[in-house]
Amino acid sequence: MRNQSVLLPLFALISLLLALPALSGAQSIDSVQQEMDAFKASGDHDLAPQTLLRAEQYLGAARLAAEQQKNEDKLAALKIASEKMAEARLTASDFRKQNQDLLSLRDDAVESVQMVSAAEQSAGEFSSQQLLNEANQSFNLAILSRERGDLSKSQQQIGQAQQLYTRALDASLPRLSELAASAIGSAASSGAKRYAPVIYQTAKDKLAELRAYIDGINDSPPSRPGEALKLGREAKWLTGQVKLLRKNSGSHEEMLLKSRDFSLRMAGVLGLKTTDHPLLFDMSNRDLLTAAAKLKQDVAAERKAHQLEIEALKIQFEEDLQARLLAQTDELKQSQKNQLSDMKDAFRAKLERETYEKKRQDKLRSLFKKDEADILINLDGSLLVRLTSLQFASAKSKLETKYYDMLSRLKNALQIYSDRNVRIEGHTDDSGGIKPNQILSLKRAESVREFLIAAGVDGARLKALGYGEVRPIASNAFPQGRAMNRRIDIVIGAPK
Repeated sequence: MRNQSVLLPLFALISLLLALPALSGAQSIDSVQQEMDAFKASGDHDLAPQTLLRAEQYLGAARLAAEQQKNEDKLAALKIASEKMAEARLTASDFRKQNQDLLSLRDDAVESVQMVSAAEQSAGEFSSQQLLNEANQSFNLAILSRERGDLSKSQQQIGQAQQLYTRALDASLPRLSELAASAIGSAASSGAKRYAPVIYQTAKDKLAELRAYIDGINDSPPSRPGEALKLGREAKWLTGQVKLLRKNSGSHEEMLLKSRDFSLRMAGVLGLKTTDHPLLFDMSNRDLLTAAAKLKQDVAAERKAHQLEIEALKIQFEEDLQARLLAQTDELKQSQKNQLSDMKDAFRAKLERETYEKKRQDKLRSLFKKDEADILINLDGSLLVRLTSLQFASAKSKLETKYYDMLSRLKNALQIYSDRNVRIEGHTDDSGGIKPNQILSLKRAESVREFLIAAGVDGARLKALGYGEVRPIASNAFPQGRAMNRRIDIVIGAPK
């Protein structure tokens, strides 16, 4: 909607200043969110997108910590979010200062291509849109490279974006010139030269600048080339409004009363003294502008005071954080000291266990002669005593008396490991049937178990098993292999 009074932008400014949220004494989730929203509203957020994204992520972490009532985590995340916001603003500000020409060129190219796109589609317009898309890609890559610290690549992308935006603008300007000429001609036909002479002449001047560049008379394109089309349309619209006012004899008073009412509302917003009767109110624009400027200064001063307060609170927060970190460091050192002591105790106990176990294993080995048994230590701590010298007559399970001495020493070995259970496993070769071999191996294991029980070993610790021929340790194709498979294995279980 168009405004009759020139004071409307001023009113919008004052309303915006008064609507600014008061800065709290300390950074809060809401205050950081307000900073973030203001940054996005400024239009600079696309100059630091990754930094802004990290700020949003930390702010989200602060919200989650607040929901979980983890105050320290919330404050830490909130501090980083605030720092990232400051970094995003600084990054965007620096980029804008260093690349103002590029940003102006981008704005001109985008506006021109969009204006042409809103008109009839054409091959030239499609080409300019393609170039604009490529330019935007290079521009975004320049921003990302800068945020990552790759300044060389950023400058390279900036140069490429500059060229592509220039090409996109050049491709759209001929069509834009045609649209502007048509709009200005339409305004002239409606009487703009008489009823809106200032805007009409300005539109013609902008069109002349545009054509001078297209024709090669000027080397540089005019700034804001889209204004030629906008002003042409504005001249026609204003001409129509002036004609309506001229037809309505009472419209002049109405227009002045509307302007006075607007000034009255503006004075109320600014806190100025007004008359009791609205129709008698009269205050100059100079007074209103002076009051607005003072309000702006007051808001700026208040902002600065709050910012100083925030900085002081940040320093206090840093000191408190440092104190907490020192306390946590001392606590961590003590914890590490305790852990080290526990590790030493555990290592000492482990060493003692291993020493004790080594002595038991050595004592176990000392009980048997070289060819009587093989002793193996398994990873789980269990032991296998393979009685290699113990042999039975074919198809028999009776123990021969010549083995009694060795089995008595086996009894002594089991007493060394009196805290563990024992399995006595019988095995055969593959001669004969599977079932008979299994039964024979079990009987042989039971013969050994009965001997050990008779020698004084607790029978509850002993379990006899017969596996027959299913667990060979050598090939049954040769006599020597079959002899190795006919065996008794004593398995002393793993420690509990």
